[in-house]
Amino acid sequence: MVLVEGERNASLLLGELRKYTLYTLQVLAYTRMGDGPPSGPVQLRTKEDVPGFPVRVVFPEVRLSSARVVWEPPTNPNGLILGYQIAYRLENRDSQQWTTVEVGSNGRQFTVTGLTPEQTYVFRLAARTAVGWGQEHVAQVVTTERRERPQPPRKLAVPQDGVEARQLRLHWVTGSSGASPVRYFTVQIKELPNGDWITNTADIPHNLTVWIIDRLKPFTSYRLRMLATNDIGQSVFSRETDAVTTLQDAPDEPPEILTVKPSTTTSILVQWKRPSDDHINGILTGYRLYYRELPMNSSSSDNIVQQSKRNADAHITTKSTFKTISSSSLTEFELTQLKKFRRYQIVMTSYNIVGESPPSEPVEMSVGEAAPSVAPHSIQVSAVSPSSLEVNWDTPPLETQNGLIQGYKVHYWQKGRQNQTEKVKVIFVPDTRILLSNLSSYTHYLVTLTAFNTAGDGPPSDPRGAQTRQSAPSKPSYLSFTEVTEGSVNVSWGAPLTPNGVLEGYQVVYQPTAPVQGVSKVVTVDVKGSWQRWLKVRDLVKGATYTFIVQARTVSYGPPIHANITAEPVKGAPGSPVEISITKESSSLTIHWAEGDTGPAPITGYVIESRPSDEGLWDSFVRLLSPGTRSVSVPLERLRPGISYEFRVIAINRFGFGQPSKPSAALAALSERPFYEEWWFLLVMALVGLILILILVFTLLLHGHGNKYKGCGTGNHMSSVEESVTLDNGGFTTLELNSRTLNNTKSNFLKKNGTRSPPRPSPGGLHYSDEDICNNYNGAVLTESTTLTEKATEVSESELTDSDYEDEQPKHSFVNHYMSDPTYYNSWKRQPKGLKPLGSPFSYEECATAAPESEPYYQTVVTQHSAGGVYTPTGQPALSHANPNTNPPGSRTPVTGFSSFV
Repeated sequence: MVLVEGERNASLLLGELRKYTLYTLQVLAYTRMGDGPPSGPVQLRTKEDVPGFPVRVVFPEVRLSSARVVWEPPTNPNGLILGYQIAYRLENRDSQQWTTVEVGSNGRQFTVTGLTPEQTYVFRLAARTAVGWGQEHVAQVVTTERRERPQPPRKLAVPQDGVEARQLRLHWVTGSSGASPVRYFTVQIKELPNGDWITNTADIPHNLTVWIIDRLKPFTSYRLRMLATNDIGQSVFSRETDAVTTLQDAPDEPPEILTVKPSTTTSILVQWKRPSDDHINGILTGYRLYYRELPMNSSSSDNIVQQSKRNADAHITTKSTFKTISSSSLTEFELTQLKKFRRYQIVMTSYNIVGESPPSEPVEMSVGEAAPSVAPHSIQVSAVSPSSLEVNWDTPPLETQNGLIQGYKVHYWQKGRQNQTEKVKVIFVPDTRILLSNLSSYTHYLVTLTAFNTAGDGPPSDPRGAQTRQSAPSKPSYLSFTEVTEGSVNVSWGAPLTPNGVLEGYQVVYQPTAPVQGVSKVVTVDVKGSWQRWLKVRDLVKGATYTFIVQARTVSYGPPIHANITAEPVKGAPGSPVEISITKESSSLTIHWAEGDTGPAPITGYVIESRPSDEGLWDSFVRLLSPGTRSVSVPLERLRPGISYEFRVIAINRFGFGQPSKPSAALAALSERPFYEEWWFLLVMALVGLILILILVFTLLLHGHGNKYKGCGTGNHMSSVEESVTLDNGGFTTLELNSRTLNNTKSNFLKKNGTRSPPRPSPGGLHYSDEDICNNYNGAVLTESTTLTEKATEVSESELTDSDYEDEQPKHSFVNHYMSDPTYYNSWKRQPKGLKPLGSPFSYEECATAAPESEPYYQTVVTQHSAGGVYTPTGQPALSHANPNTNPPGSRTPVTGFSSFV
């Protein structure tokens, strides 16, 4: 593009164009406000000239008397090629004796014959246009059949004086040609550190040993290598050069001015973007900011909006003031001390130690009124609905407005997605409220506000956020079915793509598409929570087609997703396994089966289902066994006690679940454990242990009390108090010894071995004291009382037999004998009316103080079983043991007080 200044220029000479090349030209006018529309395109072609020389001239086939030459058209044809000329001669002959041959424009090869063997020939090739013959390409060839590939160039080097910013001067030494002259060289370069080898030049003439490597980047390191090509082929690559770094160059890209806005009434703030690293061409040192005041009545010719680099540089240096920013990391700068109510033009350049870049696009700015220096405040954002937010704010303070505020810009975006979702709304004064609509439900938005006037926008406020309200979610993302059998299916679905709130659960509704046995049952299942997105349905009817509907729920249910499924194995599924059997052990059961029909695809696994007797529906019991499995053991703990189970096996292949096997025989879930592991056995053993401990304790206690009673065997003679009572068998309460442990505490009797037993004392001959009780006896009563219960009993005479007695004499007191004798377990009965009542109660005396002169006194108790018999206590010594079946005269029934005591 060529820029022409001035209104009167109507012609222009364009130079440095390529010869015989078609160009398209358009013309447009511009002012300081911008470009106008371009004119219509016009195509023009430059004139012809003589062509360049043919390239890539080789002799691929050489014999002792012939040679075939091949070439390519010139790189710069400069016109239409009309033909080629081939001239050749012996190298050692007169340079003017050439044999010349011409070929047409389409010719690319020619075979020369009649040559002398083992000689060197010189060939010249040239192309022709309408203007004339062009430059010649000169090549040599040797008429021999011993040709080889050439050796690569040697001693590649780049001298320091050959290093520039965008090119290098490469030197080398030609290697052996292999009896076939080298036609051209190829140079490859590699950009360090991680670049690939690329070809820089592929047709360097064979007679050169120096070449300029151009099209390089400034301040970049390279390595170089070469290869030679002759008629036989290419050589191997030469050794690489050492790393060579090009010099720095002036940056060819200026910084990009982003914004220019007033900061105060006499200053402006310029912000820019750093130039790209590929165009710095070295180490960036800093920036220069050029600015100049524009005349009040400036025209487009006074501007430098668009002009060539040379004119722009001259304009900047001669008519502008500049500020140098010597830090390459800065991206903003404030120009101060400007004149109020003036207009300024600003451009920027970047620079390094070599020079400056071209200037940036100029920007104009008026100074005098500044943008607001403070953002709106008291910003409040609140949710109005699932799709709208309300924003309210207050204007900035008057002293910070820097002019007349014209309105506000509201920027809002979804949190975390500002670049993708940011939008802007402009509202003009005096409104300080806006309703943001068409928002996403249950989404957190951030809002910032800026106030603006004619000078520009003020600073943005801090982001304020609010979340829109919840709404119904979208439909689940998908609905699929797996594990399809003749009675069950596993339904799964995907979460909604836009939940629009907190998912509280899903609703699954399914029903047959047609009535089954006249009934169309609709089942609704609520799945709570958002984590479970599957449901095992087990009550399907074999062969029936069902419609499933799934909806997600937040504050309400969203749109449903529909799908149909037939309760039967899919086509291609395997057949049912066979030979189902179960073996049961003490703590586990083992399910056995055999493989059935595999179907068109191999078996990939097995699933075992169970049906408990209390539920009646099949459900998965063991999931996904390996395809080679034919039995599986299951602990009995997995089965509920007292419930019978049936089992069946289902084969699986890549098509899906197959037909289930026949159900196994029902099996009760009972565990066969040893009796000593049962709970009842452990409880019995614990009770037995407790009883044994109690028996041991009572034995020890009674044994201790028995030793105490030995001291009471002889005591003071007790006075006799006579009382007459009758033995009544009807309804008198007695104290009965309930524990059998008391039988172990009976008094020991003397065996019948000739030893005389002392007589048993009669209760009537005992003297008792109401106040004083024998310590030993009282202790025995208090101890034994814990095992006595009071109840009403009637004992007949027939129940008392001779077996109730033992022919042994007690060792010590009456009390022990009385408590030990089973005879006295009978009930005491009341005295019949008319008998003499008690004169006074029995009295007790301590037996611990017996008179030393008293002879041994044996207490005797005689029992009368007749209806009118009475107990007669006697204090006389007895020579023999009283027969319990004998009723001596004068015997009397024990008084009530005595019975209560016992």
